[in-house]
Amino acid sequence: MGMVMGTGTGTGAGTGVAAGIGTHMDTGIDLRPLLTVDDLTIEIGGAHVVDGVSFAVLPGQVMALVGESGCGKSLTAFAMLGLLPPAAKRRAGKILLEDTDLAAFSERQLRKARGKDISIIFQEPSASLDPLTTVGTQIAGAYRQHNSVSQRVALAKARDMLVAVGIPDPDRRLHQYPFELSGGMCQRIMIAIALICDPRVLVADEPTTALDVTIQAQILDVMKKLVAERGTSIVLITHDMGVVADIADHVAVMYAGRIAEIAPVRDLFRQPAHPYTALLLASVPKLDHAPKADLATIEGSVPQPHEFGVGCRFVERCPLATQKCRDEQPPLFARGPEHRAACWHSDRIGEITGVAA
Repeated sequence: MGMVMGTGTGTGAGTGVAAGIGTHMDTGIDLRPLLTVDDLTIEIGGAHVVDGVSFAVLPGQVMALVGESGCGKSLTAFAMLGLLPPAAKRRAGKILLEDTDLAAFSERQLRKARGKDISIIFQEPSASLDPLTTVGTQIAGAYRQHNSVSQRVALAKARDMLVAVGIPDPDRRLHQYPFELSGGMCQRIMIAIALICDPRVLVADEPTTALDVTIQAQILDVMKKLVAERGTSIVLITHDMGVVADIADHVAVMYAGRIAEIAPVRDLFRQPAHPYTALLLASVPKLDHAPKADLATIEGSVPQPHEFGVGCRFVERCPLATQKCRDEQPPLFARGPEHRAACWHSDRIGEITGVAA
């Protein structure tokens, strides 16, 4: 899988620059990002709910967008496919698929691109699948949307996709309805629909939410297989740091519409450089915790858009906050070759983690 050598450095002040060249870990060959989100800004009711977000994803790479509900992860994902709700307006930024700016596409052009070049797995399959249409017809319909083939050919392709995502007895499943299948199988159906036209980029919006741990592991295994065998690039939206550790190459931690930290997954887990990231990691239960030991918590909640100040948006919840944090928005400072954090006090993270930053 690829590594991004220069991740996004958008500060929310119109200075976002997304990454350029990466190096493939297996071959050492320089690669250009397949997907680049550059200085994306989305407005709702006059507030920038996504503010200067920038990142890049190489071919065959998994980029995780992490954060609490309300941090702007899903809005960022929907913007990539031109699926923003009516109240949300993109005010700035580019969404480049190689050199093509999807943000400049008309709705007609986007319909041609969705499913073929970039596709999405929505969070809740039961709300996305048609309960009155068979699984085979729904998958085949997605294929025929972009290919002039007969229903018979499309159904054969749908059967192949059921095999690819690990659904047993595909001939029977083709003729079943979503309500006859488990939640895990329905999620696999959604993955099959998203991938049947071989898109280069897959956006997965909380794909393991509401699934039990065993099914979560199976879905993640399916996604890993897709990356390994098809070279699919994945943008994974999640709040589950365990999922991030299992599948992601790079992580962008979002808070109140901005990127707080972005880094390779190992660097982020070993040495977080933003207080929000450090507290998120500290709140995850660990096997070596003492019995009945208290977990770390993050006091308060994500601010509403009308509560955003001029400085750091994490300031009201941050144990390291100073007046400078209230008065000035921190840029994404370099903390390593591929590691950036928007914090004035990254050198004090050890006060939160107990480990020298």
